Amino acid sequence: MKVPDVDNIIKSIADSLNGIAYRDDRQIVDCQVRKFYSDEPRVVVIIREVEAST
Repeated sequence: MKVPDVDNIIKSIADSLNGIAYRDDRQIVDCQVRKFYSDEPRVVVIIREVEAST
């Protein structure tokens, strides 16, 4: 069983959401990642808008 590095998982998800969830993944300001081992492989992505500070 091949287990991908967490940084490769993040990159794939961030790149795939370009133009869908945000204009460019450079807009990502925070990212929390947890990797679990399970019989039900899945990815859960929660996206929240950050209000601009003044």
